[in-house]
Amino acid sequence: MAAMWSPTIGLLLLLLPLAPSSSSYIKYPLLGNVYPIGRFVVMMNIGEPLQPYSLDIDTGSNITWLECQHPVHGCHGSPGVNRFYKPGPANLRVDCKDPFCASLHADLPGRRPQCPRKHPHECHYGIGYVDMTTEGVLVNDTISLGEGRNEPIVFGCGYNQKLKNPLPGPNPTPPPAAHGLLGLGMGKVGFVAQLKAHKVITKDVIGHCLGRKGGGYLFIGDYDKLPSTGMTWAPLKKYDLYYSPGQATLHLDGQQIYANGMNVVFDSGATYTYVPTQIYDPLVEKLKAILGNTLDPVRHPALPYCWQRRGTVEPFDDVNRPSGILTLRFDNNIVITLLYKNYLIPVANNIVCLGILNGSELGQNQRIIIGDVTMQDMLVVYDNEQGRIGWASGQCTDSATTSRL
Repeated sequence: MAAMWSPTIGLLLLLLPLAPSSSSYIKYPLLGNVYPIGRFVVMMNIGEPLQPYSLDIDTGSNITWLECQHPVHGCHGSPGVNRFYKPGPANLRVDCKDPFCASLHADLPGRRPQCPRKHPHECHYGIGYVDMTTEGVLVNDTISLGEGRNEPIVFGCGYNQKLKNPLPGPNPTPPPAAHGLLGLGMGKVGFVAQLKAHKVITKDVIGHCLGRKGGGYLFIGDYDKLPSTGMTWAPLKKYDLYYSPGQATLHLDGQQIYANGMNVVFDSGATYTYVPTQIYDPLVEKLKAILGNTLDPVRHPALPYCWQRRGTVEPFDDVNRPSGILTLRFDNNIVITLLYKNYLIPVANNIVCLGILNGSELGQNQRIIIGDVTMQDMLVVYDNEQGRIGWASGQCTDSATTSRL
């Protein structure tokens, strides 16, 4: 569920992973931020010859895909894309009866598409996200893991992308779009599942740390540098193929906002956090009252609700502030605590905006989506081996690239 902005990227080759070593994980630096870029991307070398592509990391998607110039279907790319992947005949051999195609169709919500009569040799797909749709076919090509180690991977050649439900963002011109999306979801054709099947890594574990001031890191595999203390773990609950700790209730300064719990989804492809109308409306009114004690409301094109600082008041000095603390309370007394930095976004000098949006306006009526804004300066780990998800607060400044394969 990715927002359609990404950074201008330089020094590409310096940001790619280092040599595989003796263990079983890969750690990549991330580029981007919540605002004004609206996404976090990883650089990967793909194709023959290898070419660098920026991929939006998305734990809410089960397929990796690139903006693509298809030799038959052409290309309708996202606005701002400056280069497209161009598959050759050898890459277009993932047909509709291939096991990868069956797995992909099983992972997609709704009815499973039938093999098309017109192009039975191709595996077609169509996917809808919060802010866009994509159509494409599966292809097979090479990805570099560093120092000459390449692996085949199946991914999508996205030849038709359409924006929908325009999200708030920079005006008038957003940064150029990424070259594609890195699918880190729980599906069988996901990037990590394929690396494990190729025995590149031994464990299907994903983690990311998104820097509040931009950057951060992504790791894949049996990462041996998880903090020994401070991690909160919750069992993953069955909720389609989304990473969800189950249902939770939202509280502001200890007061429950809405009577019923809702499923919570962690989605690194969503820039903002989304809650349904029945939570959003009372939450906004309560936050207005709290923030109005030290901030003045102001209009800004970035987001619907913004405030301006008075004098030298620092709204992000959360440690000693007794109010404005959000908590998500799950079963078994598991809690996520959200401070101002997890839902207020600096968009200009002395101006901050609310990074929680009304999900009902985008068709998200029955769940809470935890997006990048809420996961800033938070290590989040998706452990598919032990069926759990974990998080811990901390600085996301360790962006050195390492590989142990």
